[in-house]
Amino acid sequence: MPRSKLPPSPALRLSALSAAIFAGIGIYMPFFPVWLESRDISPAAIGIIVALPLVVRIIATTPLVALTEKGVEARRLLMLAQLALALLYMILLGLEGALAIGFVVILVALAQAPLAPTSELLTTDAVRADARLDYGRIRLWGSLAFLASNIGAGYLLERAPADAAIIALVGIALIAAAVSRAAPQRVSETPAVDAEGRRPGLPAGLIWLIIGGALIQAAHATLYGFGSIAWRAQGISEALIGWLWAIGVIAEIILFWLIGRGVGRGGATRTLMLLGAGAAVVRFIGLALAPGLGLTIALQVLHGLTFGATHLGMMSALTRHAPAGARGKAQGLFAAAMALTTATGMVVSGLAYPDLGTATYLLMIPPALIGGAFVLRGAALLRVNDDQPQSARSGG
Repeated sequence: MPRSKLPPSPALRLSALSAAIFAGIGIYMPFFPVWLESRDISPAAIGIIVALPLVVRIIATTPLVALTEKGVEARRLLMLAQLALALLYMILLGLEGALAIGFVVILVALAQAPLAPTSELLTTDAVRADARLDYGRIRLWGSLAFLASNIGAGYLLERAPADAAIIALVGIALIAAAVSRAAPQRVSETPAVDAEGRRPGLPAGLIWLIIGGALIQAAHATLYGFGSIAWRAQGISEALIGWLWAIGVIAEIILFWLIGRGVGRGGATRTLMLLGAGAAVVRFIGLALAPGLGLTIALQVLHGLTFGATHLGMMSALTRHAPAGARGKAQGLFAAAMALTTATGMVVSGLAYPDLGTATYLLMIPPALIGGAFVLRGAALLRVNDDQPQSARSGG
């Protein structure tokens, strides 16, 4: 048995955990709006219903993930959340009407809230503790699972009613519960405390980066809420829609494979996040023009930067600058900030889409630009640069 604080095969277990969580997201994110449309929900109501879970996560994510700093085992939190999801998806199958569906979606959001940030917390803590681990090559299995479920759900919905997507989510949640139970335990560290026994807070510069990263990721709101619907309106088939989502994820996977090892080891936080912001401006101006299938494919490749580079930069910042005893809080705060900004974008998109159509994508340009400005400010406060990594105590 290797001399390590980590259990055997931590990379395999963490990869399986990432895959289990993101397989569900790969169906829910692009095809849940399609399921809502199959229930005769209006575009404005779809925008609100899709935004409801994001609003719930604003309130719930930080305290739920922070439980991992207060004695609640991360694996147990993940397992119980997945079991709750399976039950709630089954309930959704029997519902009609925006109000009833919206109420259950709120409960779904509570169960979903801790999943991704708690998985990221387990992975980034493990990467900090074991130099053999490569964050990007663990996390890319989540992207691969997202890719497979995208493609699979696209073909499934060409041959089956929209309810099939919800049934698939039930099965994935049950599998994910089992995988969560088998995941490695969190690598614990003794947090520093001040003279009064208080744990350290988050550096001010990191908070600026969290807000900036959330704004850049929120620029995807129109795409996530109405991308599939807009492509269907342009005559693109369900199967091709699955491939359009998949193309972006393939670019993301390649990026994770190539440079993901930098997370926890002085990755280029500022550069990666600014690349994400700039690519978002190009991508969403292009999608606003409804340029046809060929150019849409090219624009989807930019997902490797708009999501992938931004995500790697953000995880690098959280891993480097969040102190022990506050890392769960930092992951939860980022997820909550992203939920707030994305929820706002979803509601705006839902209100604008009936009148603007694909021009709604242009409303996502300001969040990307403002997010980039916040990244510059946060990096300056933390004295982050690509050649001279700083400690978690820098700045703030």
